[in-house]
Amino acid sequence: MKKADFVLIGEKHDNADHHWLQAKLVSEMAAYGRRPALVFEMLTESQQAPLDAHLANYTDDAAGIGAAVGWEKSGWPDWKMYQPIAQQALYNDMPLLAGGLDRDMTKRIAREGLDALGEGRAETLMLNQPIDEDKRAEMRQVIFQSHCQQLPEPMLDPMLSVTLAKDAVMADKMIMARGPRKTDVAVLIAGGGHVRADWGVPLHLKRRAPDARIVTVGLAEVEKDVLDPAAHAERYGGAMPFDFVWFTPRVDDEDPCEAFADQLRQMREKRQKTEEGENG
Repeated sequence: MKKADFVLIGEKHDNADHHWLQAKLVSEMAAYGRRPALVFEMLTESQQAPLDAHLANYTDDAAGIGAAVGWEKSGWPDWKMYQPIAQQALYNDMPLLAGGLDRDMTKRIAREGLDALGEGRAETLMLNQPIDEDKRAEMRQVIFQSHCQQLPEPMLDPMLSVTLAKDAVMADKMIMARGPRKTDVAVLIAGGGHVRADWGVPLHLKRRAPDARIVTVGLAEVEKDVLDPAAHAERYGGAMPFDFVWFTPRVDDEDPCEAFADQLRQMREKRQKTEEGENG
């Protein structure tokens, strides 16, 4: 991390330990002389302007960022979880950048594909250039597995397009963060899936900056009764797709697949009621 051009730190969004560790890593980078810029997956492009306006008036007010950008409407965990990361950034005079696509755009991409980005932006992001079919097939499978093997087949390609766009935009923000802002490293705060070295944001960084030095850090919750660190790699096909892995306690023992199945059931019921109302 002392020599990296890009550092990506993956999290489980609702794990407070992960955010504390992210803040610690950011602080340590500043302590040994790095000048990072922080890119947040959770902040969307339309939130950049209110973020900048807030920090222009309150240069050290990390607590107020949540209210300034309308965080409570975003669906992410409480801003207080992310506040320590932002506080370290402001204390060390690091730029804060929004790395996420707006929800309206992700919905358009799901409907229309990557063409929704527009020819110019797709070209800038290098999304107009094909990605290896084997890699695409692997990504589709991971998306299917990560949604508990319950995602309907017609949804896989739209979700793949959205994932590619999100990752490419975050890579773009990281590239733009270096140089003009007098920073020497861009740090991404994002979900663990986005920082995978095999096909997350690093894939797009390598396509656009092939000589860049990239370091990925995966913050991973321990699995119940799994004591061998190597055994945790089984869900990734035998090898953890990160340069470094930092294990933490679990937030809870709730089965995420049960929660996802319940979410799908509620979506089906809502759609059914809507259709009945239209036909009634």
